[in-house]
Amino acid sequence: MSNNKYHLTIAGADNLQQGIYKAVLFYDTVELVIYKNNQEIQRASLSPDRVSFGATRQSTQDKISLICERLGIDESCLSYNKAPLPVAKKLYYKSLFIAKMLYKMFIPMQWVIVYKKIGTHDEWHKIIPPKEVFQADPFIIAKDNKYYVFYEELKFADYHGYLAVAELDLEEGKLINAKTILKLDYHLSYPQVFTENNQFYMIPESADNHSIDLYECTLFPYQWRKKQVLIDNIQAVDSTLLKHHNSWYLFISEKVKGASYDDELSIYKTSDLFNIPFEKLYEKPVITDVCNARMAGRFIQRKGELLRVSQDGGKRYGYRANLNKVLQIEGGYEEQKLERVTIGRRALGFHTYNEDQGVAVGDQLIARFDYYSLKRFIGGNLKRVLFS
Repeated sequence: MSNNKYHLTIAGADNLQQGIYKAVLFYDTVELVIYKNNQEIQRASLSPDRVSFGATRQSTQDKISLICERLGIDESCLSYNKAPLPVAKKLYYKSLFIAKMLYKMFIPMQWVIVYKKIGTHDEWHKIIPPKEVFQADPFIIAKDNKYYVFYEELKFADYHGYLAVAELDLEEGKLINAKTILKLDYHLSYPQVFTENNQFYMIPESADNHSIDLYECTLFPYQWRKKQVLIDNIQAVDSTLLKHHNSWYLFISEKVKGASYDDELSIYKTSDLFNIPFEKLYEKPVITDVCNARMAGRFIQRKGELLRVSQDGGKRYGYRANLNKVLQIEGGYEEQKLERVTIGRRALGFHTYNEDQGVAVGDQLIARFDYYSLKRFIGGNLKRVLFS
């Protein structure tokens, strides 16, 4: 490496193009490492587009440009190996890609809610919804000797998410008295429900509306009204609120050019949730790692420790969830990864985890091989291939 220029390497690859091909094919991340004077100064990772080398190449280039902008360096000063792949190796990679796409086309998938009792060796119990919908992003609230699960429901026919709530019947292993609580003309998900001054509030994901909104419960658990906009003109997902030392923090993943929803985490702060606007705590994201950035549930207080639940989207979207011990929020965010939330080797995905009063809920991605699911999934994939 030159002592006069910045240098970029792609972890696990000889050059940029090889890193992109390997990431798309082998469910890996594109991990970028920038050095100055032989010293590492920046590391960032992103998840590739699993069905497009070209899209992954573009998102990687956008990420490189974003990193250079944040570091205040001219991209032309950044050296890295841009050599093309040998023809034989490129053909080999493309043949693997075709085989992978054929395999994926015939595995219809569905998100389902799972639950278990904390502190036991019980397996996670699946609650299988109708084949026409998926259910995901569950948040659990214990109240009056009942457990209420707030979740996203989405019909495959229109792919438009809305919010619902149901009671969790632990004896029968199912959701009962389910009702839709919020359905708007834009996609909703991730209904984070919390209490403040004995009042229930909710912050749903509303990135399609370019806002982060606060809802107030007028009759628990079924009636809600919009109280206020917390942050406007923003595209952010899985915004998760934390009250800590008399301050309010919003941990969010923003969509900006060069960063997807999955690979960065930013923090906003206010001293008064209802009266003072949120402001960005740090100019730059506090985490730039697709394996640990995006939020995956409420913060958890456990044995005097504050835990952040995060998504691991390294292999694919919603692959796994992690528990991280928060060491410091102000004066430079710091955390320590503790463990992965285990759900079993056969789970295709698991990207939300919440708990309350001895019961934990999550969502699991499963394969479903009934006629409707096969027809829906294969038909949708063929349309994307033929008309995209």
